[in-house]
Amino acid sequence: MSEYSATAGSIDRGRIRWRCRRGMRELDMLLEGYFDRDFDREPQRQQAFLALLDCEDPDIWAWLIGHAQPPAELADVIFRLQHQS
Repeated sequence: MSEYSATAGSIDRGRIRWRCRRGMRELDMLLEGYFDRDFDREPQRQQAFLALLDCEDPDIWAWLIGHAQPPAELADVIFRLQHQS
């Protein structure tokens, strides 16, 4: 289990925001945007988002652009990232 798998309320928000910075501008924008807009509004998806941050950038990108199927536990967060406005 990841050190980040505790409830989101028990984790420093600055640390989560830092983990959203991936070094790939497109991922940075998507992950930070979701964190800013939806993370606190969707507590039922917080664990999935934190688990997504444990994944490798090429995997996340492949899921987001539809080149690979995300794991079932991440599918909803990936869908939300793909369709955020």
